[in-house]
Amino acid sequence: MLKKIFLLCAVLLCALGSAAAQAAPTITKIAYGVSPDRQLRVVLETTGYARMRSEILDRELQVTVSGRLGAKVPRSYVPKNAPYVRRVLVESKGSQTLVRVQMKKALQSDDYKTFNLKKDAVNKRPTRAVIDVIAGPARKTFSSSSASKNGSSLERKPWRASAGGAGYSVVGGIAGKRITLDAGHGGTDPGTHGLVTGLQEKNVTLPVTKKVKKFLEEKGAIVYMTRTTDVDVYGPDATDRQELQARVDVAEENKSDLFISLHVNASENTSVGGFSTYYHPKTKYDIQVAQCIQDRLMKTADVDDLGVRYANFYVNKRCTMPGALVEMLFLTNRREERLLSDNWFQNKMAKAIADGIEDFYNLHRGG
Repeated sequence: MLKKIFLLCAVLLCALGSAAAQAAPTITKIAYGVSPDRQLRVVLETTGYARMRSEILDRELQVTVSGRLGAKVPRSYVPKNAPYVRRVLVESKGSQTLVRVQMKKALQSDDYKTFNLKKDAVNKRPTRAVIDVIAGPARKTFSSSSASKNGSSLERKPWRASAGGAGYSVVGGIAGKRITLDAGHGGTDPGTHGLVTGLQEKNVTLPVTKKVKKFLEEKGAIVYMTRTTDVDVYGPDATDRQELQARVDVAEENKSDLFISLHVNASENTSVGGFSTYYHPKTKYDIQVAQCIQDRLMKTADVDDLGVRYANFYVNKRCTMPGALVEMLFLTNRREERLLSDNWFQNKMAKAIADGIEDFYNLHRGG
């Protein structure tokens, strides 16, 4: 009897493994590119959405992609114009693929980024998993051709920090404060997506940001937005750093007092959920802004409080005024995906964010 039970379990495990392997997408092609500012991009074309997880081991970035490696896909690449990258190795691991980016210098967590792009039927582009390695010197100048595609009115000049962050004000209440709101992702970068409806992050951040703008203006603030439609802020052919810098530049060029970036989180563990707000302590006020917003958001729903967290996010570091990056729940959590798709709840979150910003300014009303 025991032998029969063990045999049945073995058969079931094999069947489950086989089904999982069949369900995994296939990587049909890998393309490499090095931008003019010597940043490496690896694009894996896949037959379906492929999850990625990454880790840094010494001088190597390892990205595990949940997709089978096609037989004709090359296994190695040596970039000529990315001075900090030795080579890229691609290894088949059954229903997964391991991409190893070997570096000439140690990597930091903010030196790379991974994201997915959905199939684009209009431009005949397949589903893609993208790995950007941005370590090394980067030209932050804008090209007029890239910006003109997006109709951007930004000045094409390198980013420069203002002296000591001078120019912003935190005193006197919210009325008259110049606030830049950044709707995360957009255009060719959809961000993460829901598991039930496929709701894309960019289609949550934009409507919520517009609602925050409305609530802030009702409080007397002057509000700028990095984008008001579904576009790339810099342009569709931008590197990650150019795209992020373009968002920061909206705040810098409008002499903003505050910069707030709105995003939606994701996790391979679908039970993970909750609000979190991130800051970088370039001023003594960043953590205060983050805490005020987090406190208000936690009153909107019975979800986990993931807290206020320090992070090296580019937009938080590069803007010279106080700021925060808000992760509005998890699209990979089924309950939270439903909440995020609800217009009523989007309004509730937007009001909480606006009220949190007002709370921050009320802390300093008397100077």
